[in-house]
Amino acid sequence: MNASRAALPSLRRELMRALTLTSAVWLLAVFLAMAFGIRHEVDDLMDDALQESAEVLYGTLVMHSPDLTLEAGSSLPAPPHEERLVWQIVEDGPRVVLRSHKAPAAPLLVQFQAGLGDVPDQWRVYAIRLPDARRFLVVAEPHRGRLEARYEMIALVGTIGLLVGVACAFWMRRRVMGMMQQLQVLSGQIQAYDPMQPQTDLPPPTHQEFVEVRGAVIGLGRRLARRVDNEQAFAAHAAHALRTPLAGMDAQLAIAMKEVGVAARPRIERTREAVARLKRVITALLALFRSQADPDLQPIDVAQLLTHLPIEHLDVQVVQDQPLRADPNLVAAALANLLDNALRYGARTCWVTVQTREATQMLTVRDDGPGVDAQRRAQLQAGADRATGDGLIGLGIKLAASVARAHGGRLVIDDSGAAPGGFSVTLVLTPAPSGLVQKS
Repeated sequence: MNASRAALPSLRRELMRALTLTSAVWLLAVFLAMAFGIRHEVDDLMDDALQESAEVLYGTLVMHSPDLTLEAGSSLPAPPHEERLVWQIVEDGPRVVLRSHKAPAAPLLVQFQAGLGDVPDQWRVYAIRLPDARRFLVVAEPHRGRLEARYEMIALVGTIGLLVGVACAFWMRRRVMGMMQQLQVLSGQIQAYDPMQPQTDLPPPTHQEFVEVRGAVIGLGRRLARRVDNEQAFAAHAAHALRTPLAGMDAQLAIAMKEVGVAARPRIERTREAVARLKRVITALLALFRSQADPDLQPIDVAQLLTHLPIEHLDVQVVQDQPLRADPNLVAAALANLLDNALRYGARTCWVTVQTREATQMLTVRDDGPGVDAQRRAQLQAGADRATGDGLIGLGIKLAASVARAHGGRLVIDDSGAAPGGFSVTLVLTPAPSGLVQKS
């Protein structure tokens, strides 16, 4: 069971995997979009700043041009500062006639080109012609500074976006886990639901998606309850209706045994044995259906229980180290049918063994009959493992398998009996499910 469950795909893992992949792709896409957008926006802002600086400087130079001493290559006096924008006044030639103190002595542009431009691998420039047609103003910004500003902005916005994205992904993960927990709660409610017991009815749905699931489960439960009610009513009625006629038949056959001749008595005796077997089957059916849906768990002394079963002409030996905790009616039905099967197939001795290993109880019935071959044993095991009848097994093993399933276990057809050629079956009874009420 655990291995088969582990092999199934997990909805929780698939959701977590999809959420993680979606979050990673979303974060990458957002980061790339921000990087692309920041790059162009920063470049546009810095180009605008470069152009506006050039226009302001142009106005200042035009206003104060008579007071400026233009010496070739001279720089404008300024206090020490970090100069992010540099400028030059270049005279056609070209030669620099005036520059800022951080500007290079060589002309940034050897030929005037109005507007924005690039000096390869070094400067981003903006050039504007001065009123003196022989000179032009060049305002420049180093590419390195622009790159630093761009990367700093990308790093800052990217870090904030990453933190927000991780926080959102973590929150979404918590929400998904919470919603999956609701599925586990619903699974527990369905597991505890018993259509035969109204007090275990499913509670109202907590989410809209659970409305149809709850309705389908309740509808299935009602259909199963009606089917079980009909089957139990029919079986109980049939068993009760047959017990009295069978008892009368047995009494009449006993009287006939005394009145007929010796030659006819063996046939009457075989008829009485058939009636006795039918009475045992009916007793087992009554015990099975009186137990209703839930096992009534009680400590059972199997040896004492066997004294109440109508099993004759069979030597039954019991080995029990401790009481068997199970439903007495169900165990009685299973034992009656298994022992009757052994008697029918020629067994004369049966060994009934009760063992407990950790949390598992095992009730084994072995006989000294002819047994079955490996192929037939496999067919019986396959039939016992299925809840529905398919003709592979008889009534005895079918009822015993139903008793084992009612206790949360299964019926195992052993590969060897108590003697060569014998037959052996084991009812593996696990502890009662958590929803069952144990009585003592």
